[in-house]
Amino acid sequence: MGVKAADCGVCHQALYEEWRTSVHAHAWTDRQFQGELAKDPEVGWVCLNCHTPAADQQPERVTATGAIRAPQRTPNPTFNAAWQEEGISCATCHVRDGEILGPYGDTAAPHPVRKATEALRSEDLCLSCHQAVARYEDALVCAFNTGVEWQEAEVGKPCQGCHMPTVQRPLVPGYPEREVRRHLWLGSRVPKDALEPGEQAFYDLFEPGLDVALDLPEAAAPGQLVEGTLTVTNARAGHRVPTGDPERYVLVTVTVTDPGGAQLARTTLRLGQRWVWWPEAQRLADDRLAPGESRAVTVRFPMPEGGAAAHLLAEHYRISPENAAYHGLDGYPIKSTTAEARYEVAATGGGG
Repeated sequence: MGVKAADCGVCHQALYEEWRTSVHAHAWTDRQFQGELAKDPEVGWVCLNCHTPAADQQPERVTATGAIRAPQRTPNPTFNAAWQEEGISCATCHVRDGEILGPYGDTAAPHPVRKATEALRSEDLCLSCHQAVARYEDALVCAFNTGVEWQEAEVGKPCQGCHMPTVQRPLVPGYPEREVRRHLWLGSRVPKDALEPGEQAFYDLFEPGLDVALDLPEAAAPGQLVEGTLTVTNARAGHRVPTGDPERYVLVTVTVTDPGGAQLARTTLRLGQRWVWWPEAQRLADDRLAPGESRAVTVRFPMPEGGAAAHLLAEHYRISPENAAYHGLDGYPIKSTTAEARYEVAATGGGG
């Protein structure tokens, strides 16, 4: 029996197929992450504690010395390159002190399983990586504050309650059906790589945290100045949206056109953090939405003859197009659609 996810997937087939599409499975191979490592390889060992957390996933054994650019490094004789490729795999959460942890502790399994339901459903399991705030140098910081955001929200359930929804199915084909949590960990729904046929269905299982709505009159007279309200609400997330990497942002755009397609107005709302990274990393602004918080902006346009149409598009960006180009991430998925809708305003008789 091996330690790789591919080994576990021989029996736990459904869980493996879900994990395989997840951001966890791409924690090491992700092109954006590799681009970040390449910018400053001396300090990359800190990032590996979460991106390839098992000791044998790393070619070197690294011991901190108090100087981030001068740790003690020795070759790892038991380095497993195939396991490194798997990033955050089954053993990251399910193996402790040589024991396999599971929610049921099934004694009929071909390997011993210790029941550890509470440990596996605890937010601590997730926040050991998803809460990472530190300043190592003036221009070198970690700013992943999801855990504090979740604690401040007091949502009453751990991360797994939203990001690992339950399903009734066998843990292994041929075994009885049980309540099992999906191993997808969806959030922004931005994949780490191009999805293979059928994998989009996994992403469609997860409802975005934001509600986005546009309130416009049904009709208006030509020449009238039409006013509407764009409202964005953090309706479901137990943390700020977006969360995690400070490069993430949500861009909501309303584009209004006349019957010929000419643009009458364009209104945008950006939710995210704004940082300056050099010579000292500083957060300049943070206009993300806390749980339950709403933000509204006014949409205005002159009513044309023949009616008007408004196209609403909300997109979650993992990285800006400019930064993706800087890293050479051609063809890399940088965004997902959070909401999209079309609204029409009919023209009434008479001028304004």
